[in-house]
Parts: sequence; C-alpha cells; structure tokens
Amino acid sequence: MQQRYLFRLVRISYCLLVLAVMAAAFLSSPVIAQNAGLLGELTSKADEPVPPELAFSVTARRLDATRIALDYFIRPGYYLYRDRLSIAMQGTPKMRIVKIDWPATVIKEDKVFGKSQVFKKSFVATVTLEGNTKNPITLTANYQGCFEAVGICYPPETKTLKVAANR
Repeated sequence: MQQRYLFRLVRISYCLLVLAVMAAAFLSSPVIAQNAGLLGELTSKADEPVPPELAFSVTARRLDATRIALDYFIRPGYYLYRDRLSIAMQGTPKMRIVKIDWPATVIKEDKVFGKSQVFKKSFVATVTLEGNTKNPITLTANYQGCFEAVGICYPPETKTLKVAANR
C-alpha cells in the first residue's frame, strides 16, 4: 500500500516538473516576450505616458459626395485641446472646406493655459466640402494633446489623410 502512495507522489512530482519546464519555455519564447511588451504598452500604468501614436490617432473616411468624417481616437486618461485642432486640404484647388462640425467639448482648468476646451473621449468631426468632390482628397489634420495624470503634453502632431474618390 505504501509503495502505491510513493508511486503516486513520484508521478505527481514528475508531472509538476514537466509543467514547470513547459511554462518556463513558453514564457521565455521571443514571440511571447514581444507580445508581452505590446500588451504592457497598451495596458500601461496610469502614471506612465505612452508614445503619442498610442495616445492619439486620426483617420478619415468618406460619408458621401460632400462630407468626410475624421475619427479621432483618444486613449483614456488623455485629452486633445480643441484650439489646437485644425483640418486643411492639400493640392485640391477646385475644392474647399465649407464647414467643420466638432462635437461638444469639456472645460479643463489648465495650469499653463488656464481654462481650455478639450476632448477627453474619442470623437468624430465632420468636414463639409464644396467644389469638384469626385476626386480623391488629401487632408492635413493637426492636433496636440496631453497625458492628464502627470500633466505631460506632447508636441503638436500633423497627419496626412488620403480619402478615395467619390464614386
């Protein structure tokens, strides 16, 4: 009877050892390490800023012949200044921006700039165009934002956005 328990104990110990070796090999894999680094950036602590491309982004899509939507992504804990946002057209002399519809902002008391209008959540701005809107469009989006937890502001960003022709 005692031999049977000893045999089970050895078998369980062997299984645990095999699992430990497999776990160590799995966790030391370069692919796992690379993904762990990416996961760490995406879920970083609130007091550590992320690179600007992870904090903010903007994309453009055509809504119809005369309207373009700009989708702004803002990571939680970050914000964009409304007065530092601008949209312009590039190389389209027969077209112009007639109007830009911005969503509502919130007021932030800023130590450097005083009361400022900011966007704290992702949003969509709608650009209304006039002219020959059947051609492809190139827009330039400028923006600047900050990391609220420690008050770090990023340098202004400029993104060039290409929108396909209206069909």
